[in-house]
Amino acid sequence: MKNKQQPFEDTDVPTTQVKKSNVDEITWRVHPLVESWKKTVLLLIFLFSLLIIIYVGYKSIPVLLFSALLLIGPLYKYFLPFNYHCRTDNLIVTTCCYKLERPWSTYRSYYVDKNGILLSPFTKPSRLENFRGIYIRFGKHSSEEIVKFIQSKIRTESEHE
Repeated sequence: MKNKQQPFEDTDVPTTQVKKSNVDEITWRVHPLVESWKKTVLLLIFLFSLLIIIYVGYKSIPVLLFSALLLIGPLYKYFLPFNYHCRTDNLIVTTCCYKLERPWSTYRSYYVDKNGILLSPFTKPSRLENFRGIYIRFGKHSSEEIVKFIQSKIRTESEHE
């Protein structure tokens, strides 16, 4: 009987490691266009009415297309879905246009608000955080789970002391 138990114990060890690796990864998708349809309807009505006013004022299709590009282009974070994949060693953010992959060591602090979490490469608050950091939206995913995971990966300077 002891011989039968030993192989069972050897197979049990990798099973626990697999369970740990599943806990150490979080994946979710955020698409504000679909998630908040009331805001989407209001935004589309506003953009459409603004483009109509521009067309009536200039009566030019090239001006209308250029205006549409200038109005809709900066809103790509609202119109495109973002996929977030937090792994044990890095963070991957993908959308149809680009893929961002950074190790957790890049980020030295974080700031949580009701919609997401800002990962900053600076230890102290800086005006450059919005440009050098990355904002991760919670979307419909559990914000507590994401914050706990990121807290375990990013150690702030106050925690080191």
